Amino acid sequence: MLMKYLLIAAILMCASGSVPAQEDIKAKHAVYALCVEHIEKDPHKAFEYCNDYLNKYPNDNKTQTEFVGKFITAYKKIAQWLKSVPANYFTEKTAKWAVFSPGLLATIPIENSRVGDYSILIKREYGSPEEDKLLAKAETLYKNPDRVDLELLKQWRYNAEPYVILPDGEPKWWSGPSGTIQAAALVSTGAVIYYYNISQALRSNEGKLNNNSFKFVSSTLKYEASIKKMDVYERSGKSFNNVYVANMTLTWGQICGGLCGSGFTRNKIVVMNPSGEILEMFLDDPVNRASWVS
Repeated sequence: MLMKYLLIAAILMCASGSVPAQEDIKAKHAVYALCVEHIEKDPHKAFEYCNDYLNKYPNDNKTQTEFVGKFITAYKKIAQWLKSVPANYFTEKTAKWAVFSPGLLATIPIENSRVGDYSILIKREYGSPEEDKLLAKAETLYKNPDRVDLELLKQWRYNAEPYVILPDGEPKWWSGPSGTIQAAALVSTGAVIYYYNISQALRSNEGKLNNNSFKFVSSTLKYEASIKKMDVYERSGKSFNNVYVANMTLTWGQICGGLCGSGFTRNKIVVMNPSGEILEMFLDDPVNRASWVS
């Protein structure tokens, strides 16, 4: 009889012990689901839920914790980059564009040279110091930055990779991955200097960006910018009188082997009145919608 009671007690203990375990599994699944469900629709809220999940269940399923950890890594990287380009650095902001004021202090180097298979051609044409300043302003004109964090968070899987370094202190001019080198979406001061520095690094390190990267056998950087005073300028159905027109074209190519390479050409046209007020930014050249990969 004693054995019967002991057996019944053991069964009851097991049954009662399984209830908290089942409740814990349900709670764990609920927290994980909140995290994953919000990554695409509300990444800022997802960051809170994902942090909560990892804090409570760091030893959960490895695939799940690694997935969540990758998102958090990307989120923190993007948040750190955002701190380097605070909103008060932007001036003359409209719904379409904004001037990045620190960019006005930067200097784009002028060069026409080839070291090994790494060529650089950078030239800027203007007729006076005043035109030089207007061209520099056009070069520091970016798209409105208000929702750039959401753009970057859509590519969180790529941005989480350790080899991806977001250009610190520069508004977003890049479109996304092109191997270990960013691909440009917008011609800007920051973009030109970025590819100039890449070119110099490849020259100095025999085709490598750093000691751990693979080798690029060649690269090509070409940047041509000019500004002209025009009595009448017409483009895309719009007409302007007595304006300055800045025309900027950036071309980049990188080759890492016989069938390994990529590149692009990007164009930006900025129309300003004689006092420097920005009237329009045109990004309608067909080259802005194409790239090449081999």
